[in-house]
Amino acid sequence: MRRTTTRTIALVTSLAISGATGAAVATAAPAAQSQTQTQDQTPATGTAVPTSVAGTGHTYDYVAGTTNDPRAAALIAAARAHLPADWRTRRASALERFGVEPSAAQDALGRAIDPTTYQCAPTRLDAYVDGIIAGIDPSSLFVLSLLGGFDFPTYDALLFGSTGDPAYALTKASRNELTSSFRAAQRFWDTDGTDIQLMAMHGDVMRDPARLARLIAVLYGVSDADAAELAAIVVDVVTSDPGLAGGASPIFTLNAFAFSGVGDPDPVISSLPDKLVFGDGMLDALAAIGVGDVGPRAVLGHEYGHHVQYDQNLFASPLAGPEATRRTELMADAFGTYFVTHKRGLALNTRRVLEAEQSFYQVGDCAFASAGHHGTPDQRLRASSWGASVAADAQKQGQVLPSLTLDSRFEAALPQFVAPDA
Repeated sequence: MRRTTTRTIALVTSLAISGATGAAVATAAPAAQSQTQTQDQTPATGTAVPTSVAGTGHTYDYVAGTTNDPRAAALIAAARAHLPADWRTRRASALERFGVEPSAAQDALGRAIDPTTYQCAPTRLDAYVDGIIAGIDPSSLFVLSLLGGFDFPTYDALLFGSTGDPAYALTKASRNELTSSFRAAQRFWDTDGTDIQLMAMHGDVMRDPARLARLIAVLYGVSDADAAELAAIVVDVVTSDPGLAGGASPIFTLNAFAFSGVGDPDPVISSLPDKLVFGDGMLDALAAIGVGDVGPRAVLGHEYGHHVQYDQNLFASPLAGPEATRRTELMADAFGTYFVTHKRGLALNTRRVLEAEQSFYQVGDCAFASAGHHGTPDQRLRASSWGASVAADAQKQGQVLPSLTLDSRFEAALPQFVAPDA
């Protein structure tokens, strides 16, 4: 069964709700005749996202794919000339096929769980992301969002990345720390992680026409010629907007994910190696919010926890939808913190690890109806604190609990983690 778990940041939700460069949310309104209209009106995930209004007065309807911004309208019109009529549906199908969580602008904003009973206050990471978005032209954000551009580095690393390719090598600054932590995780857990490839994703793919064209041809099923034209449009947007820094903006790679395609009926998916991928933007963000000392290793512990789940078939449960995803994410939080604080793991300072995790738990979220719901910040902190406490108890006897034993204890404690906190 194919499983991909990601730590995508709610970057474009911030765009839609706060509105870049002075935008404010407005309710969706009928498109004016001057707005460009996409041929396929199906939202990428079939869910509603508010219309945003920029400080310039331009409107951006993320559901209908319409805008009265001349620049964005021209770019979308140019892209449509090289896309099939059902391009938005194809994009949704690609998200489903490859298991990549979409950028939050296309994700559900509804609530399957009563949000009044949960605390979901913003964290330092939210403010960091908002600051990045504020420097980007709203038309660039709109175009890239519609075309799926914020997911391109993730898709690229998933489909084409390998540890032997320098294009996906970890940065020099992070290589030693992440590699040594990864090797420690392989030794710590009672599962076989020798087939997992540790690699990076970089934003430079966003200014590389050849790599983008290769990716777009797969995602949208278009000809090589059309893929090249679409890639040129994306490169133009990325390189002409200073806020996107030629693809170096953390907005493109503020992510880390674990992937396994073992047993998937799709031969393309099953042929891909197991991966643990770190985005440069994730590392930048952790440093920017003051947790660069332990944050990367805590994230690695979480993502490796997913690989333990893959090997032990711990994704299976009677839960469905958002609650199922929340369970697996909270379990990875608990497993990851167990590993990084255990004296036979990374032996990191528990207080500092929990402080770091609390800081970047913006992916603890209030998108309760989203299939990618990770749990609220409070729920994630509870699961992590529990993992640390189990590590403290186990290490007194010098034990590393078998992963299935740890899972059994986690399942018993899960109702406490998800209990209403307000």
